[in-house]
Amino acid sequence: MSDNAPEVDFDHHSTEYARDPWAANIALNSRTPVAHSRHHGGFWLVTGYDQAAEVTRQPELFSSAHEVPNTPGRPQGTVVPASSFRGLPLEIDPPEFMEWRRALNGFFSPPAARTLRPRIQRYATWCVDRCIADGEIDLVLDLSNPVPALITLDMVGLPLDDWEVYAEAVHALVYTLPGTPEFARVEAGFAQLIETVRELIPKRRAQPGDDLLSFLTQLEIGGTRISDEDIVAVCNAVIPGGVDTTTALLANTFDYLDRNREARRRLIETPEMIPQVCDEFLRYYTPVMGAGRTVMADTTIGGCPVGKGDRVLLSWAAANLDAKVFPQPDVIDLDRDAHKQAAFGMGIHRCIGRHIARMDFEVMVGEVLRRMPDYRIVDGAAEKYPTVGQINGYVKMPARFTPGPRIGPAAATAAALSSMEN
Repeated sequence: MSDNAPEVDFDHHSTEYARDPWAANIALNSRTPVAHSRHHGGFWLVTGYDQAAEVTRQPELFSSAHEVPNTPGRPQGTVVPASSFRGLPLEIDPPEFMEWRRALNGFFSPPAARTLRPRIQRYATWCVDRCIADGEIDLVLDLSNPVPALITLDMVGLPLDDWEVYAEAVHALVYTLPGTPEFARVEAGFAQLIETVRELIPKRRAQPGDDLLSFLTQLEIGGTRISDEDIVAVCNAVIPGGVDTTTALLANTFDYLDRNREARRRLIETPEMIPQVCDEFLRYYTPVMGAGRTVMADTTIGGCPVGKGDRVLLSWAAANLDAKVFPQPDVIDLDRDAHKQAAFGMGIHRCIGRHIARMDFEVMVGEVLRRMPDYRIVDGAAEKYPTVGQINGYVKMPARFTPGPRIGPAAATAAALSSMEN
């Protein structure tokens, strides 16, 4: 690191950062859009929108594929500090990455997301139906976490009998502080979910269906069928990426609409606005706070020298608050054109599941505003994540509303809903 490089005391997993990441991010991107932090082994923090875009345009210089030194097989490419789970194709660079991306696009394209909409709607209706007569719901635990979990597990091809266990494991994984005994327990819960994936692989190889897991068992990359470990690595990325990221976006949106009644009124009266405002909520409430890279050769970021082997953290949350791109970044403006938001990342590694996430948002926000338009979050009962280093969301969000009638099919289980025709 250069002797005159800007140094900041920044830890994205700290309680100080979690208290007000918006103020911290605006202060950083306005003063030091590229700076160095000594936390978590040391890394370059990139908070400026243009500087983050510069990095993502150069995958040959800023690699997503990297292992922890002296720990073969343990990835750290896209997470700071290092993850215990390898994720594909997040942690692959071109040209191999492009072949993976092309192969997976069919499952995550806009037409595929539209095909999933009836199932998303059924799960959303079912979850609301379970609470609607009581006039009480936890907007996280009863809705925003279950629906993305159900549609993700269904799409992957996992049995839905234990969906609540899986949903809670993924939920807790992102808000538990790394390095703590509790995090080790949560990681073990997620590992059990992945063990279920391993057990299903030989069955899907023998009798493939139309789910993602079956597709992966037949997939060839570079002329060779991918391994069981590669299949697991794809699920390591798809399952958390499809579940708690959307949960966080929805929870923050429901919190905002609880505190801003005029905005809620506009969306109730003009529900066609809901898909349009998704980008602005993504911009302000960026669910995935950032992504890691590794410097492959001495170079610069925004004119700041960085060295080969250095770690880089691209802060999507801070880039989305860059006033040069989004004037008055600390204000949610439902009429803002925020299509350039970086919540899904930038460049070739932009989130492959973004179209499904948007569909989840559209369906669930619409369901809540249509069926419980007067909901109010219980004072002091909502609990934010203690660390927002990975995902900025809520542990729970109890709310009350005027009770209403059930409207969905009288299915007793989520598995029964999954078997219904679209």
